[in-house]
Amino acid sequence: MADNSDDPRRALLRQLARLRGRLDPAALNHFLEKVDGWEPYDRESAGEAVRQFLVTRTDGGKFQQRLRDELKKKKDQS
Repeated sequence: MADNSDDPRRALLRQLARLRGRLDPAALNHFLEKVDGWEPYDRESAGEAVRQFLVTRTDGGKFQQRLRDELKKKKDQS
């Protein structure tokens, strides 16, 4: 089996686990209550970025249709 000790992703996950262990659960809950419903991005800019990405696709709209279907499923589950 390959030695993954130098894998940057694994190193990052180890760092995140250490940081998570240092968080005060009460402070984390307070933060999550304050940001409930807040979106850390501009919805319009994000939509434009997605549209520009989709224009570059050369698969005849297949990826775009799959994306629409997945978004519809997510919306229906909410």
